[in-house]
Amino acid sequence: MHFFFALQLLAFSPFNTDAKFIVEVQNVRQHTGQIRVGLYKPCDNFPMGCKPVVSQTVEVTGSSVKITFPVKPGDYAIALFHDVNGNGKMDKKAFGIPKEPYGFSNNYHPRLSGPAFDDCRVRINETGKTISIKLI
Repeated sequence: MHFFFALQLLAFSPFNTDAKFIVEVQNVRQHTGQIRVGLYKPCDNFPMGCKPVVSQTVEVTGSSVKITFPVKPGDYAIALFHDVNGNGKMDKKAFGIPKEPYGFSNNYHPRLSGPAFDDCRVRINETGKTISIKLI
């Protein structure tokens, strides 16, 4: 009987709970379409050569959007874009330059190439974290 009680306590232990990683997207200029967000663990060739751990799509209804990810403590990075026309993909200009607004954790602004994971790394501990990303 005590064994099952101990298992129940362990199930509700703070060591088994996910932290909340909250991403606030700012500077949403057009109130149409969706914000498409990818949450990544450390990987090579971030973000194009990696698969997100989880992705979310959130409808745009105002000048900011809030997305919450339940995560285990660790290192993560965010890549997102505003799919203004709702076609499910990032529209690009010549030479692959994004036509739609986008952003990365740490508000990293790419110059001549995309970011490395370390440029966008965010450490989440047991208490969680809230970050703000301003669309470019």
